[in-house]
Amino acid sequence: MGRSFTLSELAGQLGASFQGDPQLALRGIAPLSAAHEGDLTFITNPRYLPEAKDTRASAILCEKALPGVDKAFVVVPNPYLVLAKAIALFHPAPRYAAGVRPGAVVDGAASVDPAAVVFTGATVSAGAKVGKGSVLFPGVFLGEGAEVGEDCLIYPNVTIRENCRIGNRVILQPGVVVGADGFGFARDKDKYVKIPQVGNVVIEDDVELGANVCVDRAVLGTTRIGQGTKLDNLIQVGHNVVIGKHGVIAAQTGIAGSTTVGDFTMMGGQVGLAGHLKIGDQVTLATRTGVMEDIPDKGLYWGSPSAPMAEEMKNVAAYRQLPQLLKRLRQLEKIVEKIQGSEKREP
Repeated sequence: MGRSFTLSELAGQLGASFQGDPQLALRGIAPLSAAHEGDLTFITNPRYLPEAKDTRASAILCEKALPGVDKAFVVVPNPYLVLAKAIALFHPAPRYAAGVRPGAVVDGAASVDPAAVVFTGATVSAGAKVGKGSVLFPGVFLGEGAEVGEDCLIYPNVTIRENCRIGNRVILQPGVVVGADGFGFARDKDKYVKIPQVGNVVIEDDVELGANVCVDRAVLGTTRIGQGTKLDNLIQVGHNVVIGKHGVIAAQTGIAGSTTVGDFTMMGGQVGLAGHLKIGDQVTLATRTGVMEDIPDKGLYWGSPSAPMAEEMKNVAAYRQLPQLLKRLRQLEKIVEKIQGSEKREP
């Protein structure tokens, strides 16, 4: 069950100013259309401003008070960022009693901090380590020599294979696979021979991987995801890929082996990167971009093959004119044919 605050208490907790009755009771947080009396709602995008007049919420979290809207306000410069803090206040994260639950399988040669939580059905193999405050939910598998740092949340049915390392405050959503074999096969006449994948994966601090993300182990060396980077659901990271710090990557993106991605990159959904590429810092790849060559310079790119956004938008605009241009071309061809025909008939 969520917590409740007065308007002044909530503003103080959020470091915000407020307008309205300081003793107004706020018992929950909800979107504009679903909010009821006693709820805090929020506006993080100007397109929803017209809905503010109809909301039943008692208070609105926003950038500035809204003229003509008879509500209390919690006012902050960055409502989207503060929204995360507000949700956490109303819905604090659950706390679990430390310890290894009955039915968990922890090898005698494993090391589990006394302040960690290992739920029933989780497996911690020989030589594996689990740090202070980390939670392993049912179905988690830690291979031999795998390491999980402090204050991590490893949700159900996550696999962390042998010798892979997870940093501190990492969140792995259900179904993540860290350290599966990379896709490495050598052609031998009429068959393929598997290349042993004997490297590992390192996930640095404060990374979050969405549901069913797969991060392949390196052939040799390390596949790495840098500090603070966030991956959405259903993303494939190939062997020996290195992703830098504080990037964000949307769902269904695939990064082929041995590609290096810089810091502060952004990728939309269904982006595809070929292997052995170098992508620089602060590169943004729009949805469904296909990258086949290095992109060393920061900027916004789109298309397949990728190009600077402004250039690709011109290409798309020209492409959409093709039907009309073809129609005009056929008309011109008929005119030319008539002219040529009349010239041939002249004495």
